Amino acid sequence: MRKDLDKIMENKGIDALLLFSESYKNPNMYYLTGFLAPDPFIFFKKINLPAIIIVNSMEFSRAQKESIIKDVRSYTDYNYADFIKKTNDPKIGGLKFLATIVKREVSKDKIICVPPDFPSIATDVLRNEGLKIQPMFDVVEEARETKEPEEIEEIVKVQRVNEKVLTEIIELIANCDIGPNKILINNKNGKKPLTVGELKTLIGHKFLDAWCSIEEDIIVACGPSSADPHFHGYSEDKIRAGQPIVFDIYPRSIRGRYWTDMTRTIVRGKSNNVVKKMFEVVLEAKGSCFDALHEGALGSEMYNLCCDIIEKAGFHTTRGGKKIEKGFTHSLGHGVGLEIHENPTIGEFNNKPISAHSVVSIEPGLYDPKVGGVRIEDIVEVTKNGCKNLTNMPVILEI
Repeated sequence: MRKDLDKIMENKGIDALLLFSESYKNPNMYYLTGFLAPDPFIFFKKINLPAIIIVNSMEFSRAQKESIIKDVRSYTDYNYADFIKKTNDPKIGGLKFLATIVKREVSKDKIICVPPDFPSIATDVLRNEGLKIQPMFDVVEEARETKEPEEIEEIVKVQRVNEKVLTEIIELIANCDIGPNKILINNKNGKKPLTVGELKTLIGHKFLDAWCSIEEDIIVACGPSSADPHFHGYSEDKIRAGQPIVFDIYPRSIRGRYWTDMTRTIVRGKSNNVVKKMFEVVLEAKGSCFDALHEGALGSEMYNLCCDIIEKAGFHTTRGGKKIEKGFTHSLGHGVGLEIHENPTIGEFNNKPISAHSVVSIEPGLYDPKVGGVRIEDIVEVTKNGCKNLTNMPVILEI
């Protein structure tokens, strides 16, 4: 949470935190400022003191209205134009201007943390100006791990849209006729074969109507191709009855900026016994992980529990670095928030205790190149004594 930032800085030995970035694509910048801007601006915070942001003159009025930072300043407050005119290279001049601002705010003996994606050339310029710049991982990200109630509310809003859209898509599949070679025929589209491309187009339109976007390609994979966990599905692929169809859909709220994530696997008609068993084992693993998840649990513990259940059922896992052709081939889950994949990781190598009010996905899966894949994913809020499922969509294999 934002209120934890000073404690995080203290624990890491940081005197000040500096970011210089736009905030549409930089979740840390948006998280710290609550201000969306397409051009880079400055965030600066000294430990145990309120943060400041410095924006160009065009954005100054809007930043005052929209940012959660109370101390909003303009480049003109620091004579930006005069400073740039004195330099031969405006880009280097801009970075020296940044250094000048920082030197006004903090003494040279203080350690100033920048994120790993801070421009390396900016780091060089600031250091050449005598500043102690220290790139560090997971400073802002650590604060972001634990969610405020309003953040969880934003995630839930998008998940409700996600559930509604996927429910409508599944209803469409259920109402299709089954044609030659088990290809589904869409009666609402001139009795044409139903394709992955058609489903993705419908899904995209439905999300846009609800003010949500899909900035990355969603997964709609049918049959043996769904055995590749991150195969997105080709537009021309036809949807067939009797085969697993994996939907992994992760929209983001255009207004709220928060992501959500959900995976369902369905079969139109009857599935074969192999897919049925895979489904039952995946569902059992997900439920057991839900029962065991709580504040202080380790991501590695959750992953190992999942692997125990899957291996006991006769399937292989990649635990311990094993190379397998079929079975459980990925981590168990990940944090969800301003990024679709963020801390904490629910996987074999994460031995850090999971904090209360983290929002994570739990998504066990089984994959067989001969028949396809089965993956089921919900997102949950971790609590002191357990977890709260933030996903309301039923889990049904055959439709």
